[in-house]
Amino acid sequence: MDRLTPDGISWAPSRRIFLRRVAITAALTFLGLATVALVCSVYFGLPRAWGFWGAGLLALGFMIEDLLRWRILRSDLWQISQGQLIYDGPDGRSQISLSDIDSAKVQWGTRVVITLTSGQRMLMRHLPYAAATAEQIETARGPRRP
Repeated sequence: MDRLTPDGISWAPSRRIFLRRVAITAALTFLGLATVALVCSVYFGLPRAWGFWGAGLLALGFMIEDLLRWRILRSDLWQISQGQLIYDGPDGRSQISLSDIDSAKVQWGTRVVITLTSGQRMLMRHLPYAAATAEQIETARGPRRP
């Protein structure tokens, strides 16, 4: 079944962007845990190797958990069609009128935060061209309200 309409613009998460985020998060987690373990080793006079092994195992566990999230995230699809921003995901479909969108801004380089006029915010994650996506949403939304 084709979920796209001929006049629509669509976006989906990128596996490459997702894997890069997982790698960065795992590296930072390992560094943080290894630092804590090293400080504890020096303070309590313990061997230093246990800290690196423990930090590595914990970081690996967190990384595997993050990698399993891709099965859920890979089915996300955002599209603009007939004056609506439509989200298709694992929990179903939701639609928001483009006139209800207050702004679309890039966050952390790979995410777009969509702010609605009601104050609610939605997040489009792991996008390869987040700045272009935000610009396309802003263009489709039309001119800003005063």
